[in-house]
Amino acid sequence: MKMVSPIEELLDAAEGRLSELKVERIVIGLAYSAVLLSDGSLGLAATPHVVWGCRTHPAAGELAGRQATELARGLLSPNPLDSTLGLATVNAVLGEGARPSPDPLEALGVESTHVVGVVGYIGPLIRALEGRVKEVLVFERDPSRPGVLPDWAVEMELPRCDVVFITGAAFANKTVGHLLELCRGRTAVIGPSTPMWPGLLDHGVDWLFGAKAPDPARTLQVIAEGGGTRALYRHGLVKVALGREDMVHRGK
Repeated sequence: MKMVSPIEELLDAAEGRLSELKVERIVIGLAYSAVLLSDGSLGLAATPHVVWGCRTHPAAGELAGRQATELARGLLSPNPLDSTLGLATVNAVLGEGARPSPDPLEALGVESTHVVGVVGYIGPLIRALEGRVKEVLVFERDPSRPGVLPDWAVEMELPRCDVVFITGAAFANKTVGHLLELCRGRTAVIGPSTPMWPGLLDHGVDWLFGAKAPDPARTLQVIAEGGGTRALYRHGLVKVALGREDMVHRGK
C-alpha cells in the first residue's frame, strides 16, 4: 500500500476550503511570497533561494483570477516557485484553532542538557538557543555560514537530537516527510511558512508555530518592498501556534 505523504494529506485537507475561492493577487518578494484569495485570506511561504538567472514565471500576468485549487496543487510540483505558491495558497485557508504563540523553547521543554537541531537557518531561534543548551546543530542547504552543517548531515545527526525545529519551508522543498521520520525527540515546525493544520500533529509533530496576517494589505506591501521576517512582524504579522495539548483540550 502506498503511504500518503504529509504534503499530500495537507493538500487534501485544504482543497475543500479552496474549491469555491479564486486567486485575487500574488506577490513574490525577496524573502517571502504571498497569495491573497477572493475571501480576503492571505497565506505566506518563503521564496526559494534559487538562482533563477533570466527565468520568469511562464504564467505571469495570468495567475490572478485562477481557481485557488489550481494554484494549491503546485505544492506537488518539482518547480520550486510553483511549490512555494502552492504552499502559500494552502496556508491562506488554514489556522482554525490556532492561538497566540507561547515561547517555542518553553513549549518544547528545552533544557540545558539538550542537543537541539534546527533545520533551516532561523537566526532569532538559533541565537535564543546558543548558550542555553548543550549543543545546537543547524542544517542548511547552503552551509556557507560558520558552524552550519550541510542539509545531508541530517541523516546522521537528527536522530540524536532531543528537540528539533524544522522550517515550514520544508513543505515546499518536499523534505518534511523524511525529516519527520528522522526525528526521535520532540519536534516543531516553525516560521511564517508553517501550515497550521492539526493533521500534522499525527505525523510526529508536537508543535506548529506559524503566523497569520490580520492586515493582508499591509503584509503584501512589506513583502512587495523586499521585507523579511522581522519587518513582517514589525508591521502586524501575528505569531500563532497549535500543539498536541490543544487537540486534547478540543477532545480529539
